Amino acid sequence: TSLTALRDKAGLRAGERLLVRGASGGVGSVAVQLGKALGAHVAGLASAKNSDFVRELGADEVLDHRTTPLAELDRYDVIMDTVGTEHRVLRTRLAPGGRLVSIAFDIDHPVRSIGYLLGSAVHGRQRVRFFSGNPKHDLFAELTAYVERGDLRPVVDTVHPLADIAAAHRALEAGGVRGKHVIQLV
Repeated sequence: TSLTALRDKAGLRAGERLLVRGASGGVGSVAVQLGKALGAHVAGLASAKNSDFVRELGADEVLDHRTTPLAELDRYDVIMDTVGTEHRVLRTRLAPGGRLVSIAFDIDHPVRSIGYLLGSAVHGRQRVRFFSGNPKHDLFAELTAYVERGDLRPVVDTVHPLADIAAAHRALEAGGVRGKHVIQLV
């Protein structure tokens, strides 16, 4: 998802400024690492308790999402949003020619959120891209190469037995995730 978002949808280039909203989560933690591997200056938006973790992933700067109003953020060439809310505000934080890629929408206001994403993708200079990942074998092979070069390390927050899948969902809904939650099938 992160590789498709940054490279294919946003066209992130070396030297550009990237903001990853949800930088400590399962997709965001990968986006931070891939952003650095692609040569971007990476800012991560996460909770204060996860700031050291996000820096360890390679972020050049980390902003506390609880104390940093989105409307006061710097301008970025690319914003990758894993949260799905406040797309209008995020769009104002784009530099000229900037791109916003969102992999989520506001579940409390789905019609309005999806309508805004669709409308923004068609109109305006600062285009918004929304997609749902559909990884193919070639993409996994490419990610393997990033791991083998040391540019990407998988981050697992917690491994849950299949019988505790409800607990895994509760943990994800509570937030504060560091990497992926994995369900062990055996």
